[in-house]
Amino acid sequence: MEEWLKITLCVSLFATFRDFRPVDSFYTSYLTSPAVNFTAEQVTEDIYPINSYATTSLIIIMFLVTDYVLYKPIVMLDALSSMVMFLLVLEPVTLFKSKLSMVFLGLTSASELAYMSYAYAKIRDRKLYQKMTGIVRGSNLLGKCLSSTFAQIAVSVLHIEYGLLVYISLAGSIVALAFSFFLPPVNVSIYFHPESPKTAKPKVNYSTFHNHCHKDLGPCLVEKSPKPVRVVFDQLYSELRDAYTNPYLLKYGIWFAFATGVYFQVMTYNDVLYLKLNERNPVNNKLYNGGVDALAFISGALSSYFIGFLKVNWKSTSDLFFFVGSLLSCITLCVCYVTTSLNLVYIMYIMFCFVFQSMNVVARSETAKNLKHDSFAFIFGVVFFISLVVSSVFTYLFVQGTIVAVPVNVQFFAGSGKAGRGGDANARASGDGNPRVQYKQCNNSLGESPPFRCRGGSVESGK
Repeated sequence: MEEWLKITLCVSLFATFRDFRPVDSFYTSYLTSPAVNFTAEQVTEDIYPINSYATTSLIIIMFLVTDYVLYKPIVMLDALSSMVMFLLVLEPVTLFKSKLSMVFLGLTSASELAYMSYAYAKIRDRKLYQKMTGIVRGSNLLGKCLSSTFAQIAVSVLHIEYGLLVYISLAGSIVALAFSFFLPPVNVSIYFHPESPKTAKPKVNYSTFHNHCHKDLGPCLVEKSPKPVRVVFDQLYSELRDAYTNPYLLKYGIWFAFATGVYFQVMTYNDVLYLKLNERNPVNNKLYNGGVDALAFISGALSSYFIGFLKVNWKSTSDLFFFVGSLLSCITLCVCYVTTSLNLVYIMYIMFCFVFQSMNVVARSETAKNLKHDSFAFIFGVVFFISLVVSSVFTYLFVQGTIVAVPVNVQFFAGSGKAGRGGDANARASGDGNPRVQYKQCNNSLGESPPFRCRGGSVESGK
C-alpha cells in the first residue's frame, strides 16, 4: 500500500470514531428531558452560545500551538476534550456542568483542523490533496451517519433513554483517542519547525561534533533550532497577504467564511427547531432526528468521495458550481423559515448538508493546491475564525437576546441571507474581479412581519 494511502486511512479511522456521537442527534431532547429538566430557552440562550464563544476564542491559539507541537498532540487533545465533554453531561447534570461541557466542545471544534493539517503535513504531494480531502471528509461524515443511524434505532426501536446515548458517545471518543496513538509522528511543521534548506549553513552542536563527525563517515549531525516567534509572525503575515491578493483563493476564503458560519449555526440549533415544531404538532411532526442526520451525512459522505476523485478544471467551472450551490443553500434555509411541517424541514436540511459538503471539498482542496506555501491550516484557520466571530456576534445579539431575541426559525432565515451573500461575494471575487453570475438575495415574500420578541418590552408577536 502506498504511504499516502496508509496515512489517509489512519486519519480517516480517527475521523470516523471522532464523530461517532449518537447523542448529538437528540442532544436538545436530552437536555430538556425529565432526567435533566432544562427548558428550551435555557438550552438555546444560556448553554449552546458558550460553544460558539469558546470555539472563537480558541481557534487561532490552537492553530499556533498545533504547529509548535507538531500536530499529533492536538489530534489527541481533540479526542480527549470530547471525552471530558461527555463525562460532564453524565447524569446528574447541572447548569454549570452543561455550560462547562460547551467549553470543551469548543476546544474540540477548535482542534478539528488539527487532523486535516496533520494529513497535509504528512502528504506533501499536492496532486493527491483532492483525493485525500474527499476520503477523509467522507470518513468524517460516515462516522456521523453511523452515529445518527444508531441513535434513531436506539430511540425509536429499542426505546433507549437519551442518557445511555451519552455513554455510547463517550465510548466513540475513547476509541478515537486510541487510534490517535497509532498516527505516525510529524517531524517538521510549516512555521516553528520547518525543513532546513540544503544550502543553509547548519548550526553545529560542538559537544557532539567529535562523536558524530568524521571526514570518512559522511556529513556531521546538526542541531535544529525552532524559528523565533517574531520571524514566525512575519511569515504568517506574508502568507496571508500572498493568499488573499490572489483572486482565485480570495473567493474561496469569502465563501468559506460565510458558509461555515451558516453551517455552524444550523448544526447547533437544528434540533431546537425540530423540537419546537414537534411541540406545536406532535401528531404530524414526529421526531426522526437520527434518521434524518444519517441521510444528511451519508449523502454528504458520498458527495465528498465522488468529488474527491472527480477530474474537473475547477478554475473554469467553480464559479457556476458555487453560484448554484449557494442559491440552493439559500432556498433550503428560507423554506425552513416559512414552513410549519417538520418533514419538509428534514428534507431541506438533508439538501443543505449535501450541497455544503460538496462545495466544502472543492474549496478546501483547491485552496490547498494553489497556496504558495504549505499554509493550509493557517489560511483556513483565519477564515474559520472570521466566520466564528460573525456567528458569535449574531448569537450574542439575537439568540441570547441582547437586542432582540428571535425565534429559531428566523435564525434559519437570517442564515439563508448569509449563504446567499457568500455565493454572490464568491462570484464578485473571481478571476477578473467582475461578477460572472449574480442573483437576488432570498426575501420574505409572505407579506408578514417575522416573529420576534423584544427583551424588556411588553409586546410579543409571532406565528
